[in-house]
Amino acid sequence: MMIKRFIFFALLINFTFQSQVFAQTTKSKKALKLYKSSQELKKSRDFEKSISALKKAVEIDPKFAEAHLDLGYNYFILRDLRNARVHLQKAAELKPDDQKFKYSYIRVAEFELREGNYKVAVDYAKKYLTYNSSARYQRDVDEANRIIEIGEFAIEGMKNPHDFKPVSLGDVVNKFPYQYFPVLTADNSSMVFIGRQNKIENLYISTNENGKWGEPKPIKEINTNAQEGTCTISGDGKTLIFTACGETKERKVYGLCDLFISHKSGDEWSTPKNMGGKINRRSWESQPALSADGRTLYFVSDRPGGIGGNDIWMTKLNEKNEWTEPENLGPTVNTKRDEIAPFIHANGKTLFFSSEGYLGYGGYDFYKTELKNEKEWETPENLGYPINDFRDQVGLFITADGTKAFYSNEDYESGVIISSVLTSFDFPEEIRPSKISDVVAGKVFDAVTKKPLNAQIKLTNVDSDHLISAVESDEKYGNYLIALTEGSKYALHVDRSGYLYKSLSFDYKKGSESKVIELDIYLDPIDEGSIVTLNNIFFESGSYALLPESKTELDKLVKFMSDNDELKIEIGGHTDNVGSDDKNKTLSLNRANSVKEYLTKAGISDERIATEGYGESKPVEENTSETNKAKNRRIEFKVVKN
Repeated sequence: MMIKRFIFFALLINFTFQSQVFAQTTKSKKALKLYKSSQELKKSRDFEKSISALKKAVEIDPKFAEAHLDLGYNYFILRDLRNARVHLQKAAELKPDDQKFKYSYIRVAEFELREGNYKVAVDYAKKYLTYNSSARYQRDVDEANRIIEIGEFAIEGMKNPHDFKPVSLGDVVNKFPYQYFPVLTADNSSMVFIGRQNKIENLYISTNENGKWGEPKPIKEINTNAQEGTCTISGDGKTLIFTACGETKERKVYGLCDLFISHKSGDEWSTPKNMGGKINRRSWESQPALSADGRTLYFVSDRPGGIGGNDIWMTKLNEKNEWTEPENLGPTVNTKRDEIAPFIHANGKTLFFSSEGYLGYGGYDFYKTELKNEKEWETPENLGYPINDFRDQVGLFITADGTKAFYSNEDYESGVIISSVLTSFDFPEEIRPSKISDVVAGKVFDAVTKKPLNAQIKLTNVDSDHLISAVESDEKYGNYLIALTEGSKYALHVDRSGYLYKSLSFDYKKGSESKVIELDIYLDPIDEGSIVTLNNIFFESGSYALLPESKTELDKLVKFMSDNDELKIEIGGHTDNVGSDDKNKTLSLNRANSVKEYLTKAGISDERIATEGYGESKPVEENTSETNKAKNRRIEFKVVKN
């Protein structure tokens, strides 16, 4: 699946001029005769016989540089790169400072670059430029300059290597001749990848049990006898988008390759659906990358309107649950060459991808960029050596905590992939995402019956009142997963019609070691006497003035009251035991009234809202620590009449 690019040129040689020159550079008349015969054969485009004659010529005179040069070109035209390299290299060695051999220098520079022999590549490229100043060969001049730039960058970069120790994921998961493009759920419990055997690509899933990857199982609802290519999975493992190339009876496509989507409920995946004409065009769409909540999609396309070649595009699910018109990520990310294989980290801000358009180590390298705001990206950064080297690096996945990387380690022989093994390594700290993510996972239940519930779970940044992610718990099992990124204060709301919503608060402004937070959530039916703690209402110490970051919670309460327009509630204020009873009771009542005032200004009838100040009389914890006191300082609402 890796992409190996070679540049092939139609090389025109002045055969008459060369024959006159070559007559003076070999003492063997027989070798010269064979050489002349090869020229005639080449003119008639019989390259095989031309090669045969030239091989005999160099057997007779191994130092016949011009014959080696022509052999190299013939092999190059036939795309036999191994033999082309041998003879062009020999020609360059025999004539290291001869202007007539300058084209062997640039070709050898290309070959050496592809093998990571940077200094040799740079030397040959510089030698080529010394002997060529003609605008007629500008393409080769540009290539020589690029080789020099790459070579010098690589030589310097190799002086400061990362600690890089890739380890195979083991024979159990690496059971196919080839496996590649691994993607994981946010809690690292499941991995989906492409397995290839008998020239057929299908999707497989492996689960992590006690730190070891289990036997990969085919995703039967998705796999066919056709090709299922690069895929992506949401953080909770419930949304899968994959590439299908070529039309089948079951799958209609718009272009060369299209993106299809499937959702998991319980243990079953839905029948895949084409993502439609906005996403898929008559062009090539592939290599999708979903955000953790499954609501932002990055993918690769060569559609019109891009910067050049294959570009990375982005689309989002809107409020109507429809994918928006894709947008090109723009010239900060995309170049005139190819950008491929995007991966968006669980933090939703750090994008990893492969590119051959930026300065690197040759071929495709891994890069990362950070989202500065809604649409602006930072200048991409090369991930460095030896994560990147002269080979193509494509398809990287970084865990939510930023510590582990997964990819497919591929070996090539003469430009052909001979093995591909799923591999992981410790991701160097100096190039990790700027913000890591925690994972909150658990199940949603009916508080009375204890049965699993399908519910909406929304995460909002309370400082900006911006929706960060939205997921649903599974209808059959009630399980959910959502990513929390360090550096912000979050409100987590869990909703289901007919139930009181649950309000949770997570303060990650200071950052912490990433982990999986296990949290089961029980929703109470809307019954008289039911109580909800509003964990995201904030006041200044000793004051009843609402702080701006309370807006998310207050607006949620407004919507809840609007959706349940017969409901009457009591808003109760509570304090810790600091201060006198009377002052605490007055403060708690004033805080409750502040919440009521916000609701009434938002259109909720005054008659539906009662208030009460309980002061320190109803603590939920003993006031023995600052943590417990913070829990006691709260606003609740109680259902008075349903």
